[in-house]
Formats: sequence, structure tokens, C-alpha cells
Amino acid sequence: MKHRLHLIGLLLITCLGLIPETYAQADKIKQAIDDQNPKRALKLAEDSEADPEFRKDPEIYFLKAKVIYELLKDEFWLKKNPEATDIAVKSIQKGKSKAGDAVLSGYDDVVAKFVELNNVSAYADFKINKYSKAYRTYMTSYELNGDKRSYFEAGRSSLYNLDTALGESHYFRVIDWVNEAHMDGRAAEKELSEAHLYFINKYWVKERYDSANYYLEQARKIYGASEKLDFFQKEVAKQQIAELPPSSLMMEIIQKNLTYFPTDTFFIRKENALYLYQIRQAVGRNDLASADSMINGITASKVFRSGSKHAAFYKEHDPFIGSEPDHVYWALAGYFNEHDHNQASNYLAYRYVVATVDQKTPEAMQNRWTVIIDYAAKSKSLSFAEQLLTYARTQFPQSPSWDALESSLLAKYSGKDLKTADQGARYRMMLRESKRKAVALTDAQTELCDKYIDQLIREKAYTLAETRIAEMSTLQPDNPLWERKKIYLAKEDFYYSYYMTRVVDEQVAGMKVNGFEWNGTPVQCNPGKVDAAILQKVENRINYFRRNAGVPAIYLDPELNDWCQKTALMMHANNVLNHEPNSKWSCYTDEGAHAARYALLTKGANTSTAVTAFMADNKNPSVGNRRWMLFPNGKAFGFGCTDTYSALWALDDSGNVDSSRYTERFVAWPPEGYLPKMMAFRFWSFSLYDNLKGAQVKMLENGQEIPLKIQDYVEGYGMPALVWEPQTDFSSTSKDRTIHVIVDLPNGRRYEYDVSILNFDAVGY
Repeated sequence: MKHRLHLIGLLLITCLGLIPETYAQADKIKQAIDDQNPKRALKLAEDSEADPEFRKDPEIYFLKAKVIYELLKDEFWLKKNPEATDIAVKSIQKGKSKAGDAVLSGYDDVVAKFVELNNVSAYADFKINKYSKAYRTYMTSYELNGDKRSYFEAGRSSLYNLDTALGESHYFRVIDWVNEAHMDGRAAEKELSEAHLYFINKYWVKERYDSANYYLEQARKIYGASEKLDFFQKEVAKQQIAELPPSSLMMEIIQKNLTYFPTDTFFIRKENALYLYQIRQAVGRNDLASADSMINGITASKVFRSGSKHAAFYKEHDPFIGSEPDHVYWALAGYFNEHDHNQASNYLAYRYVVATVDQKTPEAMQNRWTVIIDYAAKSKSLSFAEQLLTYARTQFPQSPSWDALESSLLAKYSGKDLKTADQGARYRMMLRESKRKAVALTDAQTELCDKYIDQLIREKAYTLAETRIAEMSTLQPDNPLWERKKIYLAKEDFYYSYYMTRVVDEQVAGMKVNGFEWNGTPVQCNPGKVDAAILQKVENRINYFRRNAGVPAIYLDPELNDWCQKTALMMHANNVLNHEPNSKWSCYTDEGAHAARYALLTKGANTSTAVTAFMADNKNPSVGNRRWMLFPNGKAFGFGCTDTYSALWALDDSGNVDSSRYTERFVAWPPEGYLPKMMAFRFWSFSLYDNLKGAQVKMLENGQEIPLKIQDYVEGYGMPALVWEPQTDFSSTSKDRTIHVIVDLPNGRRYEYDVSILNFDAVGY
């Protein structure tokens, strides 16, 4: 019995002795650390790793990493052990593995420090484009302690390595993390906002604005404002606005961005422009309920901002800011007057009167109109006052005060130097007063009218100048001044609108400038491009012809220009003119083929000379090209050319012209009135929406009939047209010639007009 007890005691002593020896190894390492003997501690840790008895203890590996971190502070030791950080990281990985992927209590700080060092190494690889290696290193950091920044950086490395799927999967997870943190009331790291910024930029570039805005809104909620977020917020909104038609959606985008950027002048201007457009459109279609809604919207906005902390800024940068609604109404009324939308201006002025009159009686309203008309003349302009006076007459036509008010205003401004618009107002008031009093204009008033018309011509307002000259010719038929003014207008218009639209080569400092050189090539099927300045000359020349023929102006549409450029290339590459090219053609494109069907085509002329070639139509007895050039309802044209081929999209019917006016008013070339001799082309034409088949035409000069060759009547080109060829040469005339044209229609209607051909050469004019 005693022997058995002794044996058990020996076993217990042996076991008790073994337990401290096994588990005290970590304490030995700790003691060495406490004794500031890290090299001994490292030796103990390394020995423990090699010992089967101790290497199962996870703490050994965390202690080894801790010791290495201390040794890293010794530059000499670090120089001898450059791989120390990697060794420590691997030691932590082993420790986590032994501990079941957990970090032992008390070693979080050590692990975090090596995550930081590991990321420095990863970033060094990233900077030299070793993205795959950087990715692996960052992922090691993430696996050490779940560091979200490391996971994000791993995703960024993948994106730079063009592994978009892997990189975006990382970013999506990062976004989920920060969203969860935000919902839990925890702050997210600012650096992680790059994940949101990546998707914002991606969808902005792809023009997927809803997705871009989704991530923008998320990021703003989580991170607040930042320079980068502000940049994307503005740029996404600007591009979205540029691609939207005027609409409630555009207004929503503008106003949302004004909450972020209340003093951004771009969004302020855009909001104003959209409100102004919507008001103008609503008033124009007499939808006053919609107009009131827009007016109330802009008014509420401006009044509110006038009391905000940015009030001083708004007063300087926003012309419609006002502390009271009537201030806004008045500013809007003045704006619409300045921009020639009298209907909207009058309605805003009416709103202003209603808002400021004491009583709504007719007498009080008339008195209030009188006050604001006089105030408009003093504070704004005579043209504004005259416009309001004209409108007030329509509201209270029986009031005797308007004539006296107009005479008073006219007397105040009769001898003053005025801007062109105010000169126009004074002109209209003088003519009304002359008619009302049944007296002729005085010499001084006639001189003012003359100066006003000269100013219109100088400003190249040729159509309005022509109208005013015609009015004065009717009012003063015996005054030779107005015939001279017609000649002056014709010469100025020709010089600036035709002669100065030449595209010519000039030598400046030994270099050729201003000419046209096609920058495309049929070999590579490159259509090239016509310079914007040259396209403007083409447009101006087209409108010279249309204006003088009495039809509305057109504009060159950029997209149609591009299509016509492809048409011109196709004609050039295949050396043929054809309105129906097929897909077997060299340099064939669908756009070019489509434009060919709607375009006038010519060979041997380009840029503005092609316009004259189409208009002259000297080889075409039906003058089909000219008829499309002068089609009244044409609005959007397109032009393209190579050095030898030109295409002009002119078969357009997108205008808003009331064609019934051309059942009475004819369109002729040469037109009625004065024009230089070079504009009297081989074929003359007369167009009207009527039956012209069988119509008769005569041309008389000094009472003598000029022999004519009447061309066959051909339909299908723009307006119906009667075409004839005078058997005389106008281009070489050495004197002015006046031709009286008589057109008799089959229905008995007669049209008579004079064409005055000037012996005029623009060179040196």
C-alpha cells in the first residue's frame, strides 16, 4: 500500500513539473521582452517554433511578431534582416491558424501595426505597377485583422490591373460596409468614399445618370460634402441638363443642385433660363394657368433668397431677386421687353399692376398703368414704355389719357440720342401721332426716321430696315430720300451678306489664310470637316437670297452638316452625282445616303460658291434647286463639301410658316426691288401657291417688251413656279436698268412688280 502511494506521488510530481515547463515557455519570452532583451526573446520564440512540444501554442507566434516589431526599431538589425516584416506577418498567420483564425487577446495592436507595415509594402508595389503582387499583399493584411481599408486597396489594385469584375466586387462590398456603418450611427472612413466615387464616375461617363446620382446621394449621406463629390455633383448635373429638353425633370435637377450649391451661378442662370422659357411658352399658347404657376414658382424662389444669408451675392448675380413679389414681376417684365417677347412682358406688367394698385376699379387700374408707363420710360427705356402703352390701350381702349401720355413721352424724347430699340419706339409713336392728328411729319421727324433706318442697316437688321423704308415710302411717296435709301440698303446687304461671304485665299505674312482646303480623303473614307467660320458664311449667303426673296431665314443644323459631309465624300469617292446611292458605293454610309435624298448636289463648286450655283441654277430650266432654296417653310438646312463636290440639305419642311400667306404673296427671283446685276441669273422665276400652268408673263423696259423664252411648267420642287429666260444679257450691263414684270394667272389675277438692276460692283465699296 505504501509502495503504491509513493508511486502515485512520483507520477504527480513528474506531471506537475511538466506543466510549468510546457506552458511557461511563453512566459520566458515575455520575461525576455520585459528585460529589454528582444534578441533573446526572438531566439526563444524561434526555438519554440522548432520544438514539437511548444509549437502548438498560438501565443508563441504572436509573441514572435511582437518581438520582431521591437527589433525593427534597430536600424542595424533591420539592415541585416530585410525580410523581418514578412516573417512577422507569416508568424501572425500561423498564430491565427493555431488559435482558430482568432487574434489572441492583447495582441490586436501588434497585428494592426504589421497590417500597416504590410500595406506600406503593398503600396510600394502598386506604385511600380505590380498590381497583382499589391493585391495579394493587401489581401494578406485584410486576412490578418479584417482591415477594410486593406480590402478596398486590394480592389483598387485589381481595377488598375484591368480585372474590373474582381475590383468592382471589392468596391461593392466596401459600399455595403459603409452603408451598414452609417445606418448603425458609426462614422465611415473618408478614404473609403473612393468606392462610391468610382461608380459615380463610371456611370457618368456611360451617361447613366440615374445610377450616378444614386451613388452620389448615398455618398453625400454617408460622408457629407467633399471637393470630389461636389465636382461630380456639378458635372453630372450639367451634362444631364445639357441633354434634357426644357422640362420639370430639368427643373428638379437644377433646384436639387441649388440646395447643394446655392451660390453657383451656372445653376442660378439655368434655373432662370428654364423659368423664363416656360413662362414664354405658356403665355405664347395663352395657357395663363401654367404661366401663373411658373411665375409664382420663380417669384417665391427669388423672394425667399432675398432674405437668405447669401442675399448680397444674389443681388449682385441674379437680376430677378426681389424682397417682394411685385419687384420680381417688374424685373421679369423688363427682361421680356429687352428680349423681344412683348406678350410675356405685357402679362408680367399686368401682374405688377394688379399687385400694386390700391383698388381694382377701372379708373384706379388706368391710373396705375399711367404711372408705371411713365416710370418705365424713366427707369428702363422708351421702348418698354411704348410697349406698355400699346398694351394698356388694348385693356382700356376708351380711355382718353393714352394719346396725351404718348404725346408727352414723344415730346420728352424727340431730340435725344437713343439706342436703336428706343429709336424704333419713337419712330412708331411719331407715325401714330402723325396719323392721329392728320399732319405730316416735320423735317426734323423725317430726319430722325432717316437716322433710325440708317442705324438698322448698320446693325444689319436688313429685313426690318426694308419694312421701315417701305412704310416711309408710302407715307412720303414724293420724297426721293426713300428710293435712295432702298438702293443704299441693297448695296449694304449685298456687300456684307454676299460679297463678304466669299471664301477666298489671301496671303498674310507669306501664308495662305481664309481659303478652304478639304481635310478629308477618299482613300481612307475620311469625310473631313468644314470649318465653323466657313459654314457661317454659307448660312449667311443662303439667308441673303431668302431674305431678299421675302421668305424666313434658315439655320445650318450641325447633325445635318455632318450627314451632308458624308454625302459629299460619297459623291467625290465615286465621281458621280446621284440622289440614290447604294451600299456598293465606295465610302458608303447610311447617313450620307439618307442626306443625298434630301440634298441639292453639285460638282465643281464648294462652300459659298456652291450656294450661288444652286441659286442660279443656270443649267436647270425648272430651277428646282432654287425653288427648294426659297421654300418658305424650310428651316433646318445642312451643308457639306469636298474640294469639288457639295451637298446642301434643303428639302426641309420643318418651319412654322403659314403657307396661306403665299397664296397672295409671291416669291420671285430676281425679287421686287433693287439688286446688283450679277444676281439677275439666266432664268427668272415666279412662285405662288396657285395654278400657274398656262400663266403668261411679260417684261417691259422703258415701255418696250423684252423677248422671253417661257420654260415648261414642272411641278415637284418646292412651291409651284413659272420660269422664263429673258433674251437679254443683264450681267454685262453698264447702267442701271428697271424691268417691269407682269404675270397673268389663268384665273384672271395679275401681279406686277419692278426689278431694278444696279450696275454695282462690290469691290472697293
